[in-house]
Parts: sequence; structure tokens; C-alpha cells
Amino acid sequence: MKVKTLSRDKEAYVRSTKHDIHKVQANVNPELHPLEAAREYKRALNATKLERVFAKPFVAALDGHSDGVYCLAKHPTRLSCALSGSADGEVRMWNLASQRCIFSSVLHKGFVRGICVVSAWDCRQTG
Repeated sequence: MKVKTLSRDKEAYVRSTKHDIHKVQANVNPELHPLEAAREYKRALNATKLERVFAKPFVAALDGHSDGVYCLAKHPTRLSCALSGSADGEVRMWNLASQRCIFSSVLHKGFVRGICVVSAWDCRQTG
């Protein structure tokens, strides 16, 4: 079982001089708000749970690039077609329905930072 704690650093809410801008208005006196730490912990826990609730499930991976993918583009008329460009200059065309690469070529000597798809390319081609 994991136990998590919240702690505060005085530098986060106390001014060094009277001319400093107030960083955070927080009352850390436990006598005035005895349940503040528990309330803050509950808020943080709920925020974490909400992030997991609204996270999208992992559907598929399009494996094949040997370096990081830096740009993606979708075909303007075909929903099942996408292109990806990687840092090693390789551009790949993917058939998303079958989750396979239908075209691959090294088109640059460096990073591929952008892709524009012309509708004349047909994603049904096999290579």
C-alpha cells in the first residue's frame, strides 16, 4: 500500500521582504482549519482519479520508424490513411484500417518537421 503525504515549503507562501509579491494566499494555521490538509489531499486524489477517468484507451501502435516521429498528417479525403515523418528523414504512409505501412521511403537527410498530403495519393495502393 502506498502512503502519500502533502507538505509545504515556507518559501512558497512567505514573503522575504515587504515589497515581494504575494505568491499564494494560504492560511496554514492548523487551529483555524484543522481539516485543510485532509481536504487538500482529497482534492489532489480526486484530480488524479479524474485524469484516469478521462484518459483515452490505447488502441494500436504503428511500429516501424527507427527514430522518433515528429509529424503526422491525415489524408484529406480518406479516413483510413495517415502519413508520419520521423527524425531520420523517413516518411511512412499507413493504412489505419489494417494497421500496416503501405509506403516507406527516406525523403530527407534530417528531421521531417511537416507533411502536406495531396489527395492524388491513394492509400489503397500496396507499395
